[in-house]
Amino acid sequence: MSFDRCVSRASVHKAVDAEVLLTDAAHIGGERYAVAAVWRRDHYLGHQDGPASDPVLLMETARQAAIHLSHRFFDVAPGLPFVLSEISVDLSEALPEVSAEHLAVGLDVVCRRPAEGTRRLRFELTADVLVHHRPLGLVRVCWEPMEHRRYALLRRRVEREAEVTPSGPAPSRVPLRPAHVGHLAERDVLIDTDPLRANGWWLRLDQEHPVLFDHESDHVPGMALVEAFRQAGRVAAVDRRPGASGATLLDVAFRSFGELDAPVSITAEPVGPVGPSGSTFTFRARQGDRELARSTVRYGTPLSSRARWEEAC
Repeated sequence: MSFDRCVSRASVHKAVDAEVLLTDAAHIGGERYAVAAVWRRDHYLGHQDGPASDPVLLMETARQAAIHLSHRFFDVAPGLPFVLSEISVDLSEALPEVSAEHLAVGLDVVCRRPAEGTRRLRFELTADVLVHHRPLGLVRVCWEPMEHRRYALLRRRVEREAEVTPSGPAPSRVPLRPAHVGHLAERDVLIDTDPLRANGWWLRLDQEHPVLFDHESDHVPGMALVEAFRQAGRVAAVDRRPGASGATLLDVAFRSFGELDAPVSITAEPVGPVGPSGSTFTFRARQGDRELARSTVRYGTPLSSRARWEEAC
């Protein structure tokens, strides 16, 4: 596998070269594929809150892999919208720190294509994560390249649902310091505290953000919700146990499109007491009465035994 040059921007739906993480991909045989990627120390999703790399950067790598494999090996036509339904990372060991230059990452992928004769192109990817030939955990993605007409019908339906949602007064917000969520810049903070609710936040989006809005989007980007869940998880974990280490499990299921012009609330529910492996939370992102996404986040020590993955979406 080559780690010297990134794949084309178009093959991973990015507008600028700096946001392309993949460098190579190959079909090993059957449902197995190898994917190579390079992480840079200064990437926005790499964060600045500890010695280890962050699972959100791994999630973005897997998301790009799903898009690239679809176009290169499954004959998915360029230009089709991709709808993400699930994305998960479960680490058995902490991801290593990105060096001053870069970190080479490999994915040993099993990618299941739709059954013969199936009308909907629903794919599932599961992969072992390899750094220096050492397996560190699992990543999983479920997605659907969608025909333009069906995507437009789906978006119009969601927009009609959003129109009947009562807007209510503007929510109260308290800004968070960048360091509180593992960043250095104000524009990288994606959540504001809700002073009226414990374990409650409001999504804040800068539509000029160079990474999250690398290209134009007609809805709240899925990776913006993923990163917001990570930030809320970090705040909740530190509040519950000062000195909590990084996220080792991040499991996100997307339910509906989020509109860019309406508030999105994020809430957290602790799952059980603080244990040896850390704190676990269930997060929900809602816009009015609609749930946009739900996530399970575990902060603490990676579990040596891997959780069993659910069946494909």
